[in-house]
Amino acid sequence: MRVIQRLVSVRLNPVHLTWIAALFFATVGNMALWQTLWTHVEITSLRSVLFFISLPMFLFCAFNVLLTPVLALPYLRKPLLALLVLVSAACTYFMLHYGVLIDRSMVQNALETNQAELASYFSAPLLLTVLALGVLPAAAMVSLPTRRFGGALQTVSWWVINLVAALVILTVVSLAFYKDYASLLRNNRQLKDQLLPVTVVRNANGYLKRKYIAVSRPLQTVAEDARRPVPVEGRRPRLVIAVVGETARAQNMQLNGYPRATNPVLSKRGDVIAFKHVSSCGTATAISVPCLFSRMARTQYDEVRAATEENLLDILQRTGVGILWRNNNNGGCKGVCARVPTEHMPALKVAGQCVNKDGTCYDEVLLHQLGARIDALQGDALIVLHQLGSHGPTYFERYPPDGRVFSPTCDSNQIQTCTNEALTNTYDNTLVYTDRMLANAITLLEGYADQRDVAMIYVSDHGESLGERGMHLHGTPYLIAPPEQTHVPLLMWFSPRFAEQVNLSLECLRDSAEVGRYSHDNLYHSLLGLFDVQSRVYRKELDLFAGCRPPAAAMGPGMTH
Repeated sequence: MRVIQRLVSVRLNPVHLTWIAALFFATVGNMALWQTLWTHVEITSLRSVLFFISLPMFLFCAFNVLLTPVLALPYLRKPLLALLVLVSAACTYFMLHYGVLIDRSMVQNALETNQAELASYFSAPLLLTVLALGVLPAAAMVSLPTRRFGGALQTVSWWVINLVAALVILTVVSLAFYKDYASLLRNNRQLKDQLLPVTVVRNANGYLKRKYIAVSRPLQTVAEDARRPVPVEGRRPRLVIAVVGETARAQNMQLNGYPRATNPVLSKRGDVIAFKHVSSCGTATAISVPCLFSRMARTQYDEVRAATEENLLDILQRTGVGILWRNNNNGGCKGVCARVPTEHMPALKVAGQCVNKDGTCYDEVLLHQLGARIDALQGDALIVLHQLGSHGPTYFERYPPDGRVFSPTCDSNQIQTCTNEALTNTYDNTLVYTDRMLANAITLLEGYADQRDVAMIYVSDHGESLGERGMHLHGTPYLIAPPEQTHVPLLMWFSPRFAEQVNLSLECLRDSAEVGRYSHDNLYHSLLGLFDVQSRVYRKELDLFAGCRPPAAAMGPGMTH
């Protein structure tokens, strides 16, 4: 009892609190980081033992230096410390359970998430982790009584001595083990995205800065010279439905050679073209979708630029192509549809389609009354359908009960606890349902084949990890992302009249789909070419249709200058 009373009576100064916080983040607060370090640091000699021992000392001193500016603030130190601890606890859960990294795109996803997506991750393990690694440590640190240093000179002296001592130790350790630290960081680039709460603060700061810049900049017009040839009298209007998939991986598509029947309807048609080698622009919707409709290639992509200049939809709309964006994705269109007609399908609460507790709908809702929208269109048109697709971790909620083709299934958001068989079955069921939705879209288009020249293009925004290499979900930095997250399906269907009108050789395109290597970079220029848009921004070498359309007839037989 006396011991407890003594502990309660101890009043620490803010530097002591900094040491406690630094010790927490150097150990328990970075469990995922230590898991990686334990796996990748080989203990083979006395030097390697000493190097491993130096790691907690290095981290403690580094956090001491980094936390000093925060904890030196008299009235904000404890609230800010509590916030850092709580956020780090939530991040630790996702890193340990799903193998994700907290990089720029992951922070952006978290800041732009909505209630439905949050609900899909909610679980007892998440609550327990946040309680054990966040609420309790934060409460303990915040409740510690602190006292003032004394005068201003004493305050400055304490902080200066603390900083100098930490920097000296950091310098000594770095010099003693420079080669070891350099090798560790060079060969394990993911470490910077595991260091909590540093990675969260750094990436959140970068996101907010870019957001402010994007909002403050005026919209830049792109392709002011863009124009389309005047249609010859009697030419039928073109209608393209572009389906933007979510989290579909190419290697699980039957049309790409997967041994399971994940495309049971489309594979029987014989007129659907599957591109075998296609890579995504990013590993998260926040990057891939804007990039997909941007003139920037993946290696050039900049989200501020994407948000402040016109995209493919703007150009097509300005040149007379009717545009409609229908959304069923939790994350929305990421600004791509900001200036075109848009419908948010979950808001309609269509009976039989929008039945999930989190407010999400099955993707067939994207076809709800689509015929009426098509009837109202005048001239050429592009309709974009943005799927919820195979978004995890609640894969079992992405298809209706009659879509449960493969079993047993993983009917939980704790996918890391499911067997590989159950998880794969559940994920594959989402692809079977996507196949059904795409087949219904083609059937709908065929109903307009007497009035319009119709086509459908499907491409996923990125792939998904299903436990390979200990990783789940997506969002891994592209540089180290596995192919499961970057290899995406691209499917196309054209009515015979559409192909004839644009002089597109489907046999040639089918051959290209087998051996050609493409990416999201191709969509922008391919759709410009398909709608015969002439502009300086158009790059023929990136138009995947160009090689299968005779140069003399690239504008199509129904066009004239």
